[in-house]
Amino acid sequence: MNFIALLLLIGGGYFAYQWWLQSQRTHLVQASRRHLIQERQRVLSFLHDVGEAFTENLKVEEILKLIIQCSVRTAEAKSGAIFLLDASLQNLEAVVIEGPFPPPHPPAGFMESKLTSRAVFLEQAVKSQKISMGDGILGGVAQAGKPVLIRNPKEDSRLPHYDNEILRIHTFLAVPLVFRDQILGVMAMANTKDEKSFDDEDLSLVTSLASQAAFAIFNANLHQMLAEKERVDRDLEIAREIQQLLLPSSFPVIEGVQVSALNIPALKVGGDYYDFVRVDADHWGFAIADVSGKGVSGALIMAMCRSALRTKAVGHLSPSQVLKEVNRVIHPDMREDMFISMIYGVLNVPNREFNFCRAGHEALLLHRGENGQGEALAPRGMALGIDNGTVFDSVLQEQRVSLQRGDAVVFYTDGITEALDETGQEFGRNQLIEAIHACADQSAQEMARNIEQRVRRFVGQHPQSDDITLLVVRT
Repeated sequence: MNFIALLLLIGGGYFAYQWWLQSQRTHLVQASRRHLIQERQRVLSFLHDVGEAFTENLKVEEILKLIIQCSVRTAEAKSGAIFLLDASLQNLEAVVIEGPFPPPHPPAGFMESKLTSRAVFLEQAVKSQKISMGDGILGGVAQAGKPVLIRNPKEDSRLPHYDNEILRIHTFLAVPLVFRDQILGVMAMANTKDEKSFDDEDLSLVTSLASQAAFAIFNANLHQMLAEKERVDRDLEIAREIQQLLLPSSFPVIEGVQVSALNIPALKVGGDYYDFVRVDADHWGFAIADVSGKGVSGALIMAMCRSALRTKAVGHLSPSQVLKEVNRVIHPDMREDMFISMIYGVLNVPNREFNFCRAGHEALLLHRGENGQGEALAPRGMALGIDNGTVFDSVLQEQRVSLQRGDAVVFYTDGITEALDETGQEFGRNQLIEAIHACADQSAQEMARNIEQRVRRFVGQHPQSDDITLLVVRT
């Protein structure tokens, strides 16, 4: 009887122990499940908050600010910062900061009390520092592309040590921001709200957040690039419209003289321009020009040049004097990186005498109808807008040409001579002279059209990279 009681006692104790073990396992599983649910909710909350940013059309810096705020809250950290690589891809710079994030390097001659007295001082101190690749914790994470967790910063020389409790680092983690194997930067957290050390679960969580953050940063940058492209496209379209408005709507009717011109804009808006000016009853002015600037700024400069030319040309028979006056008008408003090349000439219609100047432009081409000979005319001169007149006036040279019936004068821009074929070869001036010779017995309009067709055949499928502008005057 005592033996049976002993067996029952042992059996009951065994089953009680098994029940206790099972209850402990159940408790651990439930606790783990609750922890996973909480972590899942934190991550989902993070993704929701970041996703909201893309419905607000925010800028990249605002996106980053939201990301670090969500990350710090999700990881229950006291502070955090996002460092992005600069344009050289050699240095990290703090872009956004949340909380009292300690500067990676103690600022020279700093006072900790000053840094902690106002949040703006601390933020400026962090943002003013550049962290080179491989330098300290942050530079090392960026270079290796691997996360780092520090539980005991006192034993780690890679971290700065501060006496002030606000700046003192008790625990630290840093994870790379990586998208498609490209390092974008580093996200770092310093200290926890519960005064405990970050652990492996925190590191895993922040690494997951960093992966989502990197994707968000990439998308934000892409969105900004697309927005910038749309802005540039609008800019180019406006410039194209301005450029077309500058060109004459019709060709002048001049007794004994044929005039034709064409302008074919490229995908990129340049600043090509041609014009005709009635100087007086017996004289006509002809101009072709190319502004160095692109987009709206280039088109506006050309509009200013056109206005100045038309104002100064009327009643003035000297092309050099007209260009000198135009240069004086436009020079004060020209940026240092902009200039205008131009040829302007005045034709005396009754005696067919043509007097012209070349302000840094392509040479004028003259084809003689009598003997079929062609020549390039290139008197001295410099582009408009570079000099205030001291040098410009001294180098500008006029050249006078007597034209005969059947002669042709061809103005052009470098969009013709520098047109490239599919092998990268330029059309060049010699081929242009050959094209003029081949159609020299045709009308000015036919000459312009045939020259254009020859250039197009030469280029083939190669995309046009600059405006093509041509002006033909036949006597």
